[in-house]
Amino acid sequence: MRVMTPAVALLVGATLASIPARAQSDAEIEQLVRRQVQPALIAAGGMAVALNIDARTLFFNYGMADVARQQPITSDSLFNLASVGKAFIATLLAQAVKQGEVSPDDPVAKYVTELAQGGDIRKITLGQLATHTSGLDRTPHQYEPWHRGPYTLADFIRYLNSWTADEAHTPGKQDIYSNTGFVLLSLALERRFNTPIAQLMETRLPLGMTSTALPVPRGTARGQLAEKFRRRAVQGYNADAKPVGEPGLYKAYSPGRAPDRFFPRGATWRAFLPPTSARCRISAICKPRWRWRSKASSR
Repeated sequence: MRVMTPAVALLVGATLASIPARAQSDAEIEQLVRRQVQPALIAAGGMAVALNIDARTLFFNYGMADVARQQPITSDSLFNLASVGKAFIATLLAQAVKQGEVSPDDPVAKYVTELAQGGDIRKITLGQLATHTSGLDRTPHQYEPWHRGPYTLADFIRYLNSWTADEAHTPGKQDIYSNTGFVLLSLALERRFNTPIAQLMETRLPLGMTSTALPVPRGTARGQLAEKFRRRAVQGYNADAKPVGEPGLYKAYSPGRAPDRFFPRGATWRAFLPPTSARCRISAICKPRWRWRSKASSR
């Protein structure tokens, strides 16, 4: 079942960029946005669009945040932004590298010390995790199809220590999109700074994103948004317009603390950016000031 989670859309593509901003009224821009958005909408759910153009920000909203409650999408609706969360984790690593606190060439086992008992996992570096060149599969289930149920932290460490590289999965050699890698990178950053990843984001990335929240588990494998955020959270739907889970309620693969271990109920291994609204200052993270380039070759 394909999960269709409503998402905040930032329209910065060539279609809009090629049109002179000053020649367009807000109504004309809305018509253009609607033509782009309409094909992506399903019978349930919706979309919020934030468009920065000609020194002003426009908000356009489509569909329902919750069909059962007849709650429409607004510019303050909270969305799960899925793998956009990886940009935050990578930025934390980049910042730490710039400040000399870690090196992209550090083996992840230097910080997640349980991995010293493993084999090929000891060859994987922080930089490879951040650039999807670690060789790790997208999810542990691809390597362990026999595993049933969620992964606890102990399960995750066991899997990593048992992981074996091969010609198609060699650290530093292939580009393989890996949620697993970013979960591990989050864990490594937690261990390096002895601080929950949610707190690292808040203190080290002061972006002023006041409509962004990180639901962190409290002693169980589930995290829940605070009430002030939960009532603004959208309901997820599948491709058949059936609800998936509950608004604002998330579960984790382990009782640990890293936010990109959270997924909408009913989804599996979907990397998690904390729910955020279209009015959030998203532009603050769109222009990183520096980056490192992976030396790994692509397949």
